[in-house]
Amino acid sequence: MRKHLILFTGLMAALASFSQDEPGCFEKCSHASMASRPEQVAYFQYPSMEKYDINFLKLDLTIEPNNRNIAGSALIRASVRQPMDSFICELRGNMTIDSLFINGVKITNYTRAADHVFVPLTPVAAAGSTISALFYYQGLASTAGVFAGTNTTNGLQYTASLSESYQAREWFPAKQLLKDKIDSAESWITTSNPNLAGSNGLLVDIIDLPGGKRQFRWKTRYPMAYYLISFAVGNYMDYRNYAKPVAISPDSILVQHYIVNNNTYFNSNKANLDKTPAFIEKLSELYGLYPFYQEKYGHAHAGIGGGMEHQTMSTMNSFGLGLIGHELGHQWFGDNVTCASWNHIWINEGFASYSEYLLIEKLPAFFTATTASNHMLSVHNSVLSAVGGSVHVPDASVYDENRIFNFRLTYNKGSAIIHNLRFEMQDDNLFFQALKNFQQQFKDSVATAEDFRLIAEQVSGKSFTDFFNQWYYGEGYPTFNVDYSREGDSLILRVNQTVSVPAVTPLFKGLYEFTINTAQGDTTVKVYMSSNEQVFKFRSNRTPTGVVVDPNNWVLNKVGSITTGINDPVNVSNEVKIYPNPSSGIFQLQYPLNWFETIHIFDASGRLMKQFTINRGTSTFILETGLQTGLYFIQLTGRGKRAVQKLVISK
Repeated sequence: MRKHLILFTGLMAALASFSQDEPGCFEKCSHASMASRPEQVAYFQYPSMEKYDINFLKLDLTIEPNNRNIAGSALIRASVRQPMDSFICELRGNMTIDSLFINGVKITNYTRAADHVFVPLTPVAAAGSTISALFYYQGLASTAGVFAGTNTTNGLQYTASLSESYQAREWFPAKQLLKDKIDSAESWITTSNPNLAGSNGLLVDIIDLPGGKRQFRWKTRYPMAYYLISFAVGNYMDYRNYAKPVAISPDSILVQHYIVNNNTYFNSNKANLDKTPAFIEKLSELYGLYPFYQEKYGHAHAGIGGGMEHQTMSTMNSFGLGLIGHELGHQWFGDNVTCASWNHIWINEGFASYSEYLLIEKLPAFFTATTASNHMLSVHNSVLSAVGGSVHVPDASVYDENRIFNFRLTYNKGSAIIHNLRFEMQDDNLFFQALKNFQQQFKDSVATAEDFRLIAEQVSGKSFTDFFNQWYYGEGYPTFNVDYSREGDSLILRVNQTVSVPAVTPLFKGLYEFTINTAQGDTTVKVYMSSNEQVFKFRSNRTPTGVVVDPNNWVLNKVGSITTGINDPVNVSNEVKIYPNPSSGIFQLQYPLNWFETIHIFDASGRLMKQFTINRGTSTFILETGLQTGLYFIQLTGRGKRAVQKLVISK
C-alpha cells in the first residue's frame, strides 16, 4: 500500500496540524500505526462473488470537502462466470440504499447482512451472460475508508478515500477480491465551485451545474484493483508538468498535481513536485515504461497521514521525495502488478520501498540530505531492531492490517531482501531485466512472490529456492563470527553464523563479502556460504590485520566476534562507544583507559582513509574526520586489543 519515509516525529507533527473529524488519521503506506484505526470490523468476502467478473464500474457521487457525507450512484457491469442465483457485493451498513436495479429492473427484495448486499436473481443468471447492477445510495462514510478535515497550517480542506486493504465497501458497493481487477472505470464527482475533484485516469470533462456546482468526469481504461479506485476533493490548484520517457519520445506523460491553493505552501513544495517527471523517466528505464502512460500520473493532496498509491493519482499528505518516489514505484508494483493475496503484500510494498533506494542511487543529485548507502543502512537498522518475523504474511494474519502493513517486515525487510537478491545475481543487467519481465508477464494482473522467484530464476539461470525460504518465508538474520589466520602462503577465513530464530531459519546460505585488511592494502572477497563453520582459503603473501563483514551492506546481518590466531588480538568492539553516530563528521570516542594506540578509518570498499594516534593515558578521543558523507568503518588497535564499528557521516 502506500508508504513513505515520514519519520514518526514528523508524522505526528503533520497530524497535529490537522483539525479532523476522525479520531486519529492513519495511513498504511506511511509509518503511521494501524492501531489508530477507529474500529475493528470483520473482513470476509463470500466465495460466491467469484462467480462474476467486474467489467466496468461507474461512480457518480456528490462530495464536499471536510464532509464525509456521500450521495449518488454506483453502476457495476459484470460478466457471469458460473450460474448465479444471487448477486452479492459488499457495502457497509451505514450507507443507505435508496433504490437498486438489476438489468434495468428495480429490485426490492434484496437483503443486507454482515456488510454485504444479497440480491436474488430470477431467473438464474447463466454463465456467459452479463449483469448490470445500479445502486442509488447515500450516507455518512465511516472514518475507516474516507478522510475529511482541514489543515490549519496551510488551509487545505479535503475529503478523500483510502480503501486499502478492505475499505472500498466503506463508500461504494464493492467486490473486494484482488484477482478480479475492474477492466475500466469512470468517476463523476460533483462538488462546489471552485473546489477540484481528482480521481483515476484522465479528466475528460468538467460540467457546470446549477447552484454553483461542478462535475468532474474522470475515465480510465486500464484494469484496476478494487482498492485503487479513489477520489480526492478539496480547495486545490491544478499544477502540471510532463515526463518524457525515452520509450515514447517525443511523446510525453501528463503529471497533474492537485495541491492546496496556497502559493506559500505550493512554492515550498514545487521543487519536489518538479522532480516527479524525472522519477517517472528513471523508473521507466529500470522497470519498463510507466504502465499508464496513455493517461497520466499525478498527486492529490489530503490529510491521510502518508501517501496512497491510487492508480494514476496518488493521494498525498505531503510531498517529500521519499514519499513521492515510494508512491510512484507502486504504479508498477501494486497497481500494474498487484499482490495476488495479502500474504504477498511484498509484491506491493517491498518493491515500492526499494524504489526509494533506487532513486537515491540513480539520481543522487536530487537527494542532498542522504545517500544510498546511508538509506540502506537505516533500512537494515530498522529490520535488525527486533529478532523475528517473516516478510510473508501468514494465513492467520491476512485480516490483520497491523501485520499486513508491518513497517519493519513488509516495508524495510521487504526492501532489504530485494537488495540482497540483486547482490546474489551479481549482474545488474539481469536483475533489472527480471523486474521488467515480471512487469510484462503479469501486466494488469496479480502475482505472488513465487511468481517473481520463477522469473528471477529464468532470467539469471540461478536457483533462489533457498533464498526465498530463508529471507522471505523464514525469519531473522545471521550474526557472523569470523576467525582469520595464515597457513603458509594462504589466508584462512573460518566463518560461523549464529542466527536469531534458529527454530525457523537455522542457516542463511548465500553470497557474502568480506574485506581483508592488511598493511599493504585491503582486498574484498566474495564467498558462497552453504554450511556453518565453513572455511575459505585465499592465496596471499600479505599478513591480515582485520576483517570487515559485508562492507557494502548488501545483506542483513550483525557482527559478533572477529578473532585471529595472528598475535591473538582480543575483539572488544562492544567496549567502544561512538556518539553522535551518524554525525556531520565529528565524533567522540569513549573506551577503557590505555586500551588502544591507533585509529584507522576505512571506506566501504576497505580503502584506508585516515589514521590517528591515541595518546597513552586517555579514554576519550575527539575524532574530526574531514571526510565526505557516507559509510565508513573505524578500527581501534593496540595492546592486544581490537575494535571495529561502523561510522556514518551525514549532512
